[in-house]
Amino acid sequence: MNSNECNIVGVKCTKEELLEATERAMISKNDVLKELELMRREKILLQHTEKYKIWLADDGRWKTKIPDGSKYGKLVARATKENLENYIVDFYKAKEETDKVTMATIYPNFLEYKYLSSEKGTANKLQWVWNTYFKDSTIIKVELSKMTVGDLSDWLLELIAKRNLTKKKYVEVKGLMNQLYDYCISHNMVQINLPRQIAMPSKNVFFEAKAKPEEEIIYSSATKSEVIKKALAQFEKTKNTAYLAICLNFNLGLRIGELVALRESDIDGDTIHISRGEVKNYTKDENGKIVRNGYKVAQHPKTDAGIRTLVLTPDAKKYIKMALDENKANRRNDEDYIFVSKSGERMHEYAVNNVLRRCNGARNEKDRFIISGKPSGNHAIRKTCISELHDSQLLPDRMISDFAGHKDISTTQKYYIHSVTPLTEKADVFAMVFGSKAM
Repeated sequence: MNSNECNIVGVKCTKEELLEATERAMISKNDVLKELELMRREKILLQHTEKYKIWLADDGRWKTKIPDGSKYGKLVARATKENLENYIVDFYKAKEETDKVTMATIYPNFLEYKYLSSEKGTANKLQWVWNTYFKDSTIIKVELSKMTVGDLSDWLLELIAKRNLTKKKYVEVKGLMNQLYDYCISHNMVQINLPRQIAMPSKNVFFEAKAKPEEEIIYSSATKSEVIKKALAQFEKTKNTAYLAICLNFNLGLRIGELVALRESDIDGDTIHISRGEVKNYTKDENGKIVRNGYKVAQHPKTDAGIRTLVLTPDAKKYIKMALDENKANRRNDEDYIFVSKSGERMHEYAVNNVLRRCNGARNEKDRFIISGKPSGNHAIRKTCISELHDSQLLPDRMISDFAGHKDISTTQKYYIHSVTPLTEKADVFAMVFGSKAM
């Protein structure tokens, strides 16, 4: 039968005649749908057999091959010919749907999967990369079935030139591609991860960001003393214990989420146990979209290495006592958290960052605190603590890494250790090493 012909109760007709008959109520719509489905089935099987044969093998099973990206296809076997044909039809129907998949259409599902399967911070970073580099691009609208390695490579090279990407940013962009394709492979949408076939471009094509001077990365002894002095003065003035959190962290070097999740019950004599951290909370809205919904305390740190016990210095114990005394005087007690807001609730990380900005910055005409030429944010405090320990030469790098809560010592060495000693204070060392020798 011609593919444009139908057969209803033994009468041949064209698709147009079939539809016209339906409109005249000569046959039911269900009959039409069944006939159209049969026509689709016949067409799929015909197109399949133009490239792959169907045969009865010596083992009594019916066999064929289906496309899988390889040269010869994947061998498939079923007990009966009907079962094999059913498999073939279902395969091409599914393939037809997945062929329409683009990065744009699959990204929402991929992002939800990342929120469920990974750290929320990781998913947030992917979302930032998507919104910054992918969201308004043309590449995300190309069907994955029609995408080539060359298409992706050309787009990435154009992006490097257009957005002055550093190597680090390039790795983040391509990393999202890699993960998105991994997700598609796991859901049988594509067979090959094309982005992973793209070679790393020459280092000469990347934009080299100007490195910040040390004095903008970590606190010197002088700037550290200045910030602590300001924080203590502001605490006396405002009774806001967020200022004490700043002072305390110059002794502990905690992640900001770990700092605001500290409890009095974590203290054991001269030590404090680190085992939890504040994280952003995400929920689904009425449309099923994942949205940020405040904060919560995760009963685990960022990594397993984040579970650690730290020594409390005399200064650290002093700042903690000041905070607890303030809480007691004002009957603030939210599950024995050390840092509690004036409203009686556990303090959030933004509260600490806000007061740190005040201690670091200068107020401008718009009543904002602008930080220029100085370290900024809690991360700078954390780097300062780690660098001070390293500069002391009293502890091996492994113990410093344990202090930081890093799983990999190379992370500590590569990203957190800076010299806290000004270059001018190293004059004696340079003179000793490079000084002229008597001839």
